[in-house]
Amino acid sequence: MTNERLPDQWHSRDLPVLLCVARLEGRDAPVGTSDMVAIELEIPEEEATTALLALDDGRYIKAITGGATLGSGPGVLAVDLRERGRRVVGLWPGEDAADSLVDALRQAEDATSDPEERTAIRRAWSSLGGVSRDVMVDVVAAVIARQSGVG
Repeated sequence: MTNERLPDQWHSRDLPVLLCVARLEGRDAPVGTSDMVAIELEIPEEEATTALLALDDGRYIKAITGGATLGSGPGVLAVDLRERGRRVVGLWPGEDAADSLVDALRQAEDATSDPEERTAIRRAWSSLGGVSRDVMVDVVAAVIARQSGVG
């Protein structure tokens, strides 16, 4: 056995395709068909299809396959971002959302000179330590949804 690693496909192929699907989401056409992704990223349709199928396999997107690409495999007709994909591209808060909230509160405390405000902010971030990470992620997600008009 060797310690040889395969070339990275996440950063060079799959992540750019996932980001493209996220940008295409919300258009009238199906989200991220392989030909749309290929045109948008200026890559061969076969490469877009391979990346979309890999993202589907990794549960980042939900893909519907059929037809044919320029190669011999199935084409991807339509995709939807799954929760995991939304988190990776930043549309939904990730696991680090709770840590980011605590950091933002600490920075707010440092930025204010009002002693009462500092005390209130300190109480807020110190009380978050007793809240589970899952609950904090849900709270941050609810706040983002409300601000974006979804919730």
